[in-house]
Amino acid sequence: MQNEAKDGALNLLKNCLNVQNDDSILLVVEPSDTFYESGVAKLIKESLIQLRARITVMDPQLISDPNDFPEDVSDAMKEHDHTLFLSRIGDYVRFTPLSSDSTPTTSYTRDTKTLGAPYATVNNRLMNTLQLKLEDELMRATHWRIQCSLGTDLSGTFCWPSLAGGQDDELTVILFPVSTYKPVPCIDANGQVALSRWLMPGGAAKLADADMTIKGVVQAKVKDGNLESFEGTNSEVKKLNNHYDYISKTLGINRNRIHSWHAGINPQTRFDYPADDFLDLWSAISFGSPKYLHFHTCGDEPPGEVAWSVFNPTITIDGKPYWKNGEFIWLHRKDNKALIDSTDGAHYLLEPSLSIGID
Repeated sequence: MQNEAKDGALNLLKNCLNVQNDDSILLVVEPSDTFYESGVAKLIKESLIQLRARITVMDPQLISDPNDFPEDVSDAMKEHDHTLFLSRIGDYVRFTPLSSDSTPTTSYTRDTKTLGAPYATVNNRLMNTLQLKLEDELMRATHWRIQCSLGTDLSGTFCWPSLAGGQDDELTVILFPVSTYKPVPCIDANGQVALSRWLMPGGAAKLADADMTIKGVVQAKVKDGNLESFEGTNSEVKKLNNHYDYISKTLGINRNRIHSWHAGINPQTRFDYPADDFLDLWSAISFGSPKYLHFHTCGDEPPGEVAWSVFNPTITIDGKPYWKNGEFIWLHRKDNKALIDSTDGAHYLLEPSLSIGID
């Protein structure tokens, strides 16, 4: 497994960050190995030495608000060619502009097993090509529709701000492995979303009790990109409304805004534990799976303060299925399959999506 993990590390460093001889890299790690096992940073540092890169390591405390991004890290980023986050800070600021010329990248390879799995070893240049190809199609498409077996049926048009001279919401941190694409606006979304299992914060939890469990299924009614009402048992509807009131009033944000959505595009994303028992860990990993789609809600900026989860989605773009019951079938289309078949070790992308701990 050590050789495979090294392959994953080199895929990250060479095919994602594009590290060259004598480049300087800032490695931002967590103060403890609660999330990232220490062996990941060790292996990456060994690979960087092999690539003759110059390494600086920093271990700032985690933050709860992107606005609290550590100033000393920001200063150090300006002095390096690349910044690699083996820290959840990189995930927390994935929509936040960072003042730096270095390439900010966050890796979700929390242990060497993950680093050596196809999730991280499939050539990142191919993954990036597929992501950009998908985004190009979405930019030129007109209509989207999301459905799931629990009753989700929501549709809208691709109202990209850039088409009207504005600026789309983009990920400001490169994700490794490639996991998703820029979020699709919900400005004119109408229909309903089936909520089950839980609500989670969109990023780092800014408040206590930012999670809540849901018994059964509650339908969230959406009209013109706004939450209109919840429908379900009285007790669950009351809980959901109280949760939204608490989050929005405490933070002073737009309670009913349904901002955007995106789904996972890496079928090799996996989670080996019951999701309900490791929710914080699950939420940081599983968004890359085609089995999972999430909405950014409660707030006017992505990723919002409340995330909605849709499992095993079917997504049609201009009437054509791209995801079907949790499988990213777009990858199997003739032109995409040809790209995958031409790349060594990429055949894993054509296998069924792996388990993410959801029954």
